[in-house]
Amino acid sequence: MQVGYVLCTPDRTKILCVPKESKKVELKEIENEKSLSKALCLNDLTSIKDIYERFKELKLVDELDIVNVAELQNHLNL
Repeated sequence: MQVGYVLCTPDRTKILCVPKESKKVELKEIENEKSLSKALCLNDLTSIKDIYERFKELKLVDELDIVNVAELQNHLNL
């Protein structure tokens, strides 16, 4: 189980992932615990904010929310 913060859509249905085999970021549907474990997750709120700002500057992402993984798991009843 992941611990820390992730980037997700405002409706909390998709999470930001950085696949190992790819050089781009993807929004993946949250279906279960396994899909949540693929998310870009950082322990530190400052670090995730920094990454988010860099991704926005590079136009890799649109508007996303920074959410604690535990809060997201509770919201989705995982």
